[in-house]
Amino acid sequence: MRLNELLGRPVLDAGGTAIGGVADVRLVQDGPLLSSMNSALRIDGLIVVERHATQLFGYERHVGPALLRWLMHRHLGEVWYLPWAEVSVTGDSISTHVPRAELQRLQDVARR
Repeated sequence: MRLNELLGRPVLDAGGTAIGGVADVRLVQDGPLLSSMNSALRIDGLIVVERHATQLFGYERHVGPALLRWLMHRHLGEVWYLPWAEVSVTGDSISTHVPRAELQRLQDVARR
């Protein structure tokens, strides 16, 4: 699967309700060793934005000036992190078996 096939796709929660769109993908470099002597990248999870699947600049987390973070949250709405294991890609949408009320907010997910 290619990254551009995921970005912007609508995401549905466990009840089939649209919760937003894919704005970004979190990758980890722990895959098999490649000929370049680097490990391959794999998808760790999706970053889902409630209102606008737009480019993120990091202000959706606890970085940057408070006013700028507040403005981004007003514009984007909630920003969630969906671990790849909880995601199912079907047709034109992506779904998760987790209800909206139990989704992890991106700012609460520890960086790995």
